[in-house]
Amino acid sequence: MPDKVTVGMVGLGLISTPHFKGYNSHPKSEVAAVCDMDEDRARNFAETHGIPRYFTSYEEMIDTADINAVDIAVPTFMHAPIAIRAAQAGKHVYCEKPFCRFLGEGMEAVEAAQRSETLLTVGETYVFNTSHVKARQLIDDGEIGQPLQIRHRHGAWHARETPAIPTGAPDRSWRVDPEKSGGGDYPWIFDFAAHFFATTEYFAQDQPIAEVYAIEATRGQGQIQAGAPHDPYATAETDIPIVTWKFEDSSVQGLWMRAEPLNGKYDFMHGFSTTIVGERGLIEVLGEGGHNLHWNGQQQHLVLHRQGKETTTFRFDEGGDDIWQSDIAYYSQGHINQVHHFVDSILGDAQLRYTGEDGLRAVRNTLAAVRSVRESRPVRTDDIEPDYTAY
Repeated sequence: MPDKVTVGMVGLGLISTPHFKGYNSHPKSEVAAVCDMDEDRARNFAETHGIPRYFTSYEEMIDTADINAVDIAVPTFMHAPIAIRAAQAGKHVYCEKPFCRFLGEGMEAVEAAQRSETLLTVGETYVFNTSHVKARQLIDDGEIGQPLQIRHRHGAWHARETPAIPTGAPDRSWRVDPEKSGGGDYPWIFDFAAHFFATTEYFAQDQPIAEVYAIEATRGQGQIQAGAPHDPYATAETDIPIVTWKFEDSSVQGLWMRAEPLNGKYDFMHGFSTTIVGERGLIEVLGEGGHNLHWNGQQQHLVLHRQGKETTTFRFDEGGDDIWQSDIAYYSQGHINQVHHFVDSILGDAQLRYTGEDGLRAVRNTLAAVRSVRESRPVRTDDIEPDYTAY
C-alpha cells in the first residue's frame, strides 16, 4: 500500500472543485497534476490551487506525472478510454458516472483494473451523501425491518442565485449529444438514472435490480423550459417520468417519479427524495437539492417512523449545497466524502464501497429502462447485451 495518494485530475468542469476539496482536505493525498483540453483552464486551475503540473493530454499526464491515481471527470464517451489507459499504467481510477455508454466498454475498463490489480471506483456520490449514509445505517440496524418498497421522487432543483463554486465550461452540449452522452433520445435519463438505481440498491442492502419497466410521456402544450444555468437540458419532446423495478425477491419493489419544469410537471418537494417502506417502519430522506421535508412544522433532512414508537428526526447541517438551494450538501460535501473514501481504500484503510462492477450495474439498469420504453414492456436487466446502446 502507498503511504500517500498523488492524483492527476482529468477534466476541470463542475465537479473538479469538489473533488479537489476532497483530495486537498485528506491528510494523505494531494493533487499533483491536472489536465484539460482547454489549456487556459488547466493553467488557471493549477495556479489557483498550487498544483505543480498541468497538461492538455491525458496520455502525457498518465505517462509522465508523478501520480498513482487518476480522477476522471470528462464527457461520458471518454470515460472508458481514459480509465483503461490509467489502469494499464498501474494507476488507481476514480471515474465519474455514468461509468460508460454501453456495458462492453465499461467491462474493458473493469478488466484492465483487475489485470493491473488497481482499484476502480465510479463516482456515485448519492451513496456517500451523509443523509443517505444515515438512512442505510438505520436500515442495517433493523429500525424498519426488511426494506420492502423504495419510492424515489424527483422535483425541481433550484439553483443558488450565485454558485459557490465554478460551474465549468459554458459549452456542455455533449450532454445532449445522443452518442457522446450515451443517452440517445433520452440524454437526461441516461445521465441521472444511475443515481436513483444506485440509491435504490443501496437502500435495498445491495440487492441487485432484476427487472425494469419504464413509462414514456409526450410533452404537452406548455412552454419549453430550461434547466439550471450550468446545464444544457431543456424540456424534451419525450420524457421518461416514471420507472418501476423489482428485485429477484418478489416482495421488494421500487418506483421513481419525476415532476419538475423540464417535464412540465409540478411537485412541491425539491430535488431528490426517497421513502423507504419496511415491515415495521418507514424512512423519509432528502438527497441532492432536497427541501420541503417537514415534521411538526419544521424542516427535516431525515424522518424515521416506527410502528409503536415515537417519530425521530435528523438534520445534517454541513454548510449547505454549493450549487442548489438546499441544506443537503451534495456539492461539495457528498463528493468530499466519496473522495476521502477512495483515498482511504487505496491506503488500505477502507473496503471500496462502490466499484466498477457497481457502476456497470447502474448503466445496465438504465439501458433496461430505455429498452423498456422502446419496446413497451418490462425488461430483465440480465437481457441487456454488452453491445446494446441507447443511441
